[in-house]
Amino acid sequence: MTQPLLLWQHLGAVLQRCVTHAWCAVLLDYDGTLTPLVADPATACLSPAMRQVLTLLVQHPHFQVAIMSGRTLADLQAHVDGQVPYLAGNHGLEMVGPQARYCHPAARHLRPELAALAQSLHHHLRARAGVWVEDKGLTLTVHVREVPPACRRVVQEQIVHLLRPALETRQFALRTGTAVLEVRPRVQWDKGEAVRWLVERMCGDQQATRPLVIYMGDDETDEDAFRAVRREGLGIVVGEDRLFSAAHYAVASVEQTAQFLAVLSGLTWPHLPRVAHAMLA
Repeated sequence: MTQPLLLWQHLGAVLQRCVTHAWCAVLLDYDGTLTPLVADPATACLSPAMRQVLTLLVQHPHFQVAIMSGRTLADLQAHVDGQVPYLAGNHGLEMVGPQARYCHPAARHLRPELAALAQSLHHHLRARAGVWVEDKGLTLTVHVREVPPACRRVVQEQIVHLLRPALETRQFALRTGTAVLEVRPRVQWDKGEAVRWLVERMCGDQQATRPLVIYMGDDETDEDAFRAVRREGLGIVVGEDRLFSAAHYAVASVEQTAQFLAVLSGLTWPHLPRVAHAMLA
């Protein structure tokens, strides 16, 4: 883990790596990367500018695009509305692409136990203002963004205490994110494994032509993906508060995500686009 470099100070080198590959796989987190983080996840919609740049990138002949999220696959599909061909929900436990679909079998098997745990948490936390228990079918998320900051630590400690019996069965694992606590099946699968699965499907019959894999994300859960691409790909963390990360580079905001994707969508092989030269000037 090192401090990521500022992407804009190294943009030329990044773009040069893109054009020296036959094609690039671009995988993007949703909340906090393509849309700002908001109190109500249902309102986190792609802006018109972000939709436009995603459309340009998907239509570009040298890019394959995927969106990966902690949201359910159905929720992600509703927000993306068929714009991106490859989608991964529940941190990659369920994925879909052209002529490909995946649902982790062990996670699917644990659905009844997870539903019971969600019901129990909802019962015990219903009096806690600002706490929201979200049953995602394959995973479970407890949102604490709306809890008053002075009370958040106590609330999180209570949630961990309530989860302890389920965690001690070793069927589930606890992960923390931005203002959330996430319960997942204890399986050898994360966003890093999901990245590998998606890239293999993107390659299709052209396994000999490996892409440059670019992953952008903002959350602690994205570190698994950054580690997966660290050796041969590019990881870009979104946000100004990540001092240490497995990502190579950093951008400050969702707006800068859109700016970088816009630069990519203007790339031509084998020459750099005019817009990149202008940004480097």
